[in-house]
Amino acid sequence: MKKTFDCLKMKEEIQAKIYEEIKDMSSSEIISYFNKKSQSSALWQKLVQRDNAQKYMGRVNACI
Repeated sequence: MKKTFDCLKMKEEIQAKIYEEIKDMSSSEIISYFNKKSQSSALWQKLVQRDNAQKYMGRVNACI
């Protein structure tokens, strides 16, 4: 069976791309880079929404 998608190859390519983008940055610039990337991520937005919903439900349940 021939693989049509190589997960490890994709991971390595993404890591190499990120490395090239951040290799000359200071520590604070790298932190800023990842903060910006994570906040623009659809996955990150869903996790934040889920976390906020869980916190809200925790407050509602505590009042009951």
